[in-house]
Amino acid sequence: MNRRVIFVIEKCVSELKTFSPLHRKYILCALERIIEYYANSLLGLAIFGSYARGENRKNSDLDLLIILKEAQSLSGRIREFVENVELALEPLGQQLYENEDILCELSPYILEKEEALKFHPIYFDLTEHNKILFDPEGIISRIIKSTKSLMKEYGAKKSELGNFWEWKIESGKFLGGTEL
Repeated sequence: MNRRVIFVIEKCVSELKTFSPLHRKYILCALERIIEYYANSLLGLAIFGSYARGENRKNSDLDLLIILKEAQSLSGRIREFVENVELALEPLGQQLYENEDILCELSPYILEKEEALKFHPIYFDLTEHNKILFDPEGIISRIIKSTKSLMKEYGAKKSELGNFWEWKIESGKFLGGTEL
């Protein structure tokens, strides 16, 4: 892993809301493991959701957008992630839970480049709050810019529903699969 990537990851993790040094270490190890495991296949890595917003709690999952050159089937991607990323972090995650009552589950959204360049509803949240960790070809930046344009064009609005929210499109158009 090159020095610049390590610097970006460490800087990003230092800006996240964490509850202890061990929590911070777990997140840092998770991100480093993702970059190390996927290596030359990795085209993009970003954090979104509650961690990117700074609203995470001790039981919040860590939402990750992972873009790969090539990937297996959806079930194969998840199995590969669990076997090669999550299991490597299991002892540290167990220690974090047992000693500090922090449950930081990884929640990866793993896409191939071709899939990533089509609209996915999670992109609404990604446009508002994100931490881009790795984007050498500018794919995540393109996704964010294109999604913001679609949101403006179709009148996407965030509606709060108690502790949750949903995105509504004023035009009623379904944007899933739209080319970005």
